[in-house]
Amino acid sequence: MERSTRASFLRGVRYIRSMSEPTASTAASDAPRELPSHFAFPLVGDSLAFLGDPAGFLEKRSKELGPVFRMNVFGDDVACFVGPEPFKLFLDERYFTRASASPPHVQEILDKEAVPFLDGEAFKRRKELLMQIFRPEALDGYASIVERVISGRIDKWTRLGSFSWVPDLTSMSMTVAGALFLGKDPDQDDPQIEQAFQTAFGGFLTLPINLPFTPFGKALKARDYLRGRINDAIDEHVKAEKKDAMAQALAVTTKAGEKLSRQEVAIETFHFFGAYVPVIGGLSFLALLLGQHAEVKERLRAEVKEKLPQGPITMAGLRALPFLDRVCRESRRVQPILPITFFAKAKEECSYRGIRIPKGIKALGCIGPTLQDAETYAEPLKFDPDRWEGERAGPRQHAGWVPHGGGAHLTAHRCAGEQLADLMLKTFAVLLLRDCDWTLPPQELGPTTGQLFATPKSGLLVNFKKR
Repeated sequence: MERSTRASFLRGVRYIRSMSEPTASTAASDAPRELPSHFAFPLVGDSLAFLGDPAGFLEKRSKELGPVFRMNVFGDDVACFVGPEPFKLFLDERYFTRASASPPHVQEILDKEAVPFLDGEAFKRRKELLMQIFRPEALDGYASIVERVISGRIDKWTRLGSFSWVPDLTSMSMTVAGALFLGKDPDQDDPQIEQAFQTAFGGFLTLPINLPFTPFGKALKARDYLRGRINDAIDEHVKAEKKDAMAQALAVTTKAGEKLSRQEVAIETFHFFGAYVPVIGGLSFLALLLGQHAEVKERLRAEVKEKLPQGPITMAGLRALPFLDRVCRESRRVQPILPITFFAKAKEECSYRGIRIPKGIKALGCIGPTLQDAETYAEPLKFDPDRWEGERAGPRQHAGWVPHGGGAHLTAHRCAGEQLADLMLKTFAVLLLRDCDWTLPPQELGPTTGQLFATPKSGLLVNFKKR
């Protein structure tokens, strides 16, 4: 990391630590206000509007009601937090817990013992183990698999010339995930796994009606199929030595010598796939933004040609590309993939700037609105990678960069696989810019709605060629 970038990052860490503390009570002379909200119909609440367009719904409500507000979804009142300071309060484990907080149907799909739903000592133990799966030396081992799959796709795209990118980026990403997490052949797609994961995680944003023909019923069926495939993969890894992420999961230990049980490996492998699916959107919007901004694309190409023009992709090689880091960071900010965090629940009453957060209310962090908060980012809808350079990258910007969740990597509910997402995005960019170019014909380039993970609505039509 460049000295100026590191200094800016450290200022961001200090800023997060120094932000004003939440209060457990409000002075009697300053009576607390209730969470702002709009009228919601009984029983249905805001569920239908939220499910129809989660990102758009939350963006609209935050502009109308402010950085902390209330909605009603899945039968519960939910406190929503937008911006660096509200997000910090939401992440404070003195006031909020993830345990038993997410909607029951979400826990049923993922498993109630998955790390997003744990807290306390159980969470700390699990997170310590999971972070080891994505340590730098492990990522170096995964890099060759990622590069192999992407290189094969580039050959295909060159032959096709003109095509819709999102479907193939989806297959490519799921092939990488299958190779890393299940030990599958990186040269072979598996349409059954691809479709099953999309069906299973599509069940998050549905009404939890478990019938064979409903989206939720189909999600549970897909989940069961995938659990079987995961258990088969564990059997294969126990029999033969492998060097993928599942092998790492079976081998890592805590400082006290504890390991993940077989059941924990199975649970977190399923979770890893779910956490990995947003990479599809990340790749899609990175390609889109570079296609729209030729000056950024050519500047990035010049950096790649100078510092990593050939040879295998390694973590050390990627660290030598500071502009690439800024581009990938900014692409995830200007075009959010996920609208929200997992749910939490207030275990103690607290307040934010005089707004009372009652004990027992559900809560979530609003990722999209926080990434595009106008009080945090100047011209928030502008794609500007250099906003992350040196002195321009103020502490509040770093605190508001939450595409993978907020807080510290080792102790907070921030995605353990964030560095794997970095590896995937950066390897994709380097391999494309070494030898290829692309343009985007006229099309609808806005994000999809009504889905948990956004991609370009048009499917991203592209004209692709070798340079």
